[in-house]
Amino acid sequence: MFALVLTLCYLGGGCEDLVVDAFNTKAQCTAAMHQQGLRQADCYPLKDFIDGYWIPAHENAGY
Repeated sequence: MFALVLTLCYLGGGCEDLVVDAFNTKAQCTAAMHQQGLRQADCYPLKDFIDGYWIPAHENAGY
């Protein structure tokens, strides 16, 4: 399973990563991301996200 993670960055500084939804495959996750027009988002394995073994979305964001 994959988590669609959206990054929110505040004007005063700092960012938060929020899980939008979970999908069975990365292809489904990526399709939903593009369909919803989410630019500051990415898909990560759900198990890695829950366990904390993942790269935060804001590191991949193109500010």
